[in-house]
Amino acid sequence: MRVLLAAPSATARLHTLVPLAWALRTAGHDVKIAGRPGFVEDILRTGCVAVELEDGDAELTESAALAEFARLWRPAVVVSNAAAGIAVAREVEAKAVRVLGPEDAEATADHALDVVPPSLRENSSPGDPLRHVPYFGPVEVPTWLRRKARRTRILLSLTDPSWYEPVFAALSEVDAELVCAAELPAGLALPQKVKLVDSAPPAAVLPTCAAVVHDGDESLALAAVAYGLPQLSLTESAFGARVTAAGAGISGAVEGISRLTEETLRAGADALRAEVAALPAPRAVAAALAS
Repeated sequence: MRVLLAAPSATARLHTLVPLAWALRTAGHDVKIAGRPGFVEDILRTGCVAVELEDGDAELTESAALAEFARLWRPAVVVSNAAAGIAVAREVEAKAVRVLGPEDAEATADHALDVVPPSLRENSSPGDPLRHVPYFGPVEVPTWLRRKARRTRILLSLTDPSWYEPVFAALSEVDAELVCAAELPAGLALPQKVKLVDSAPPAAVLPTCAAVVHDGDESLALAAVAYGLPQLSLTESAFGARVTAAGAGISGAVEGISRLTEETLRAGADALRAEVAALPAPRAVAAALAS
């Protein structure tokens, strides 16, 4: 069976598709991922076959090249988390499959797959469940991770550097080591409880952590859910609020960092991990798509 995956030029959305792409490939299907020219290297790093859409369109959602390739290759299934993939599937009479992430609320496809566990959906999901398998690209385990941690470890991952100062100021009550890979703002002193490293790839670091602190990164937040880790989201978001409501996290209060190792939060995070683990794995979903 030929399967075409249409990936918008957003790394997080591509990574959401990769576990299903791998499952389809290992089941023996012919799988290709189409994307913009500037995004081809990202696709190749997933280990999948890339199709470069060479035209003048600014976005994949307007790409005539996607439709042109689909008419030539004639896939039986088109998988996407963008509207363009659904439109192309309709044009070539392929099964249209939409993969929904934390930001997606509806699907206009023949088949929708939802990687967010049911208890973290604001409303009932329009799709069938698909177990989220965290993927962040190729990873090399850094040297510092080959030694056993001496203290409880918390991953600190911030996209906004202005958060470092308030986070560092709140560490006096924290009985843990915070690990982060970042260039700190000039003049900011590094607390003893913070370990600054060259790289902290989530796929390698998260299994060694007791909790996660981030500033709204939904890919990291969903990965923390899959690993059963309590999390602090420093910015308010709909997904972060639902994690908090599930008893597995804290939203918007930097002082909450001292509570991340509490048993109540760990119990909530463990319950979410069990919910994710009970969902159909990508290989089971791949088999269903081929039937």
